Amino acid sequence: MDKAPQSLVGEMSIMDKSGHKELKWHTDKLEEIAVAKDTFDNLVKRGYTGFGSKTKAEAKHTLKEFDPTMEEVVMVPRTVGG
Repeated sequence: MDKAPQSLVGEMSIMDKSGHKELKWHTDKLEEIAVAKDTFDNLVKRGYTGFGSKTKAEAKHTLKEFDPTMEEVVMVPRTVGG
């Protein structure tokens, strides 16, 4: 008996002054992907940088645009020196 393909879950950690928030999406649910993409795009406009990887075990690399196939995305605010 064939199993249906398992839905993968992506996770976005958003670093901020309070610590961090998490946003999750299932890779087969377009509504959840749209929310995650909008969140990513809005954070980038506010100066955040995204880092991601296809699996949690892989090293993260800078993301120029949202990729719903990423298992883990970390959004880091701009660092202000002083």
